[in-house]
Amino acid sequence: MASFARIFLLGKYRDSGVVPALRQLATQLQHWGCDLRVDVRHQQDFPATPAFSSLDEALPGDLVITLGGDGTLLSTARELAGRNVPILGINMGRLGFLADISLQDIIKTLPPILQGAYVEDRRSVLHAELWREGSLVGAGLALNEVFVHKGCGESMIELGVQLDGRQLYTERADGLILSTPTGSTAYALSAGGPILTPELRALLLVPICPHTLSTRPIVLPDHLPLRFKLITARYPAALSLDSHSSFPMVTGDEIHVHRADCEALFIHPQEQDFFAILRGKLHWAEPPGED
Repeated sequence: MASFARIFLLGKYRDSGVVPALRQLATQLQHWGCDLRVDVRHQQDFPATPAFSSLDEALPGDLVITLGGDGTLLSTARELAGRNVPILGINMGRLGFLADISLQDIIKTLPPILQGAYVEDRRSVLHAELWREGSLVGAGLALNEVFVHKGCGESMIELGVQLDGRQLYTERADGLILSTPTGSTAYALSAGGPILTPELRALLLVPICPHTLSTRPIVLPDHLPLRFKLITARYPAALSLDSHSSFPMVTGDEIHVHRADCEALFIHPQEQDFFAILRGKLHWAEPPGED
């Protein structure tokens, strides 16, 4: 049945609720004749199935399937960014805008995908670098957002922001979010930012509790580099990338951000529709409930 050479199956680590779902999905994939590999961290649950220890083993022509929420999918996408290996998400999280297939639907939804009936979804990735006194002290990729914030301190931080070498503004706030279209339905949305459709080549800059109330979210072109400079911080601030890695910051530090050369590759059922996902997840146009 499968049009993919091999299928790599992984689930949210240390989540006992994922193991039965992994067993169910693995059994079904093997029943369909798929060449299956499972995450070595779950190998004890699949003693007769070949295991993989790193997604470096996945090649173009293979498929990676994740079980969990968007966090599991994001970490997988960062690891595979630029490798041209597609990722399919089975949603077992609370909300999930990327992992859009429910476990209950796999019998109906997976066979067409395994036979090649799917749509590709390429998402932009950000590369961020933290510089201190001319030295690089940290770097990483972000699929959702680059977030500069006040850390554990109680006081606002002051940040200067440049776009392509031009001063954008200086702002005192609890932090600033620089979001991709993918991340526009994540933290940036909770902070009051707009939703960007995935195909837009744009970035979203959203302040967190700004001191200047006229400072609003702004949409920027994603081909221009940005710089953030930490001008004032009473306590150590922090740089966070997709909430998966964090770097402490001190006054004078700079963050250089640009669109990475690599992209994340997801696949979805052919009937998948971004606006249908928004309507379903955000309950748009539903009638108000009764008191």
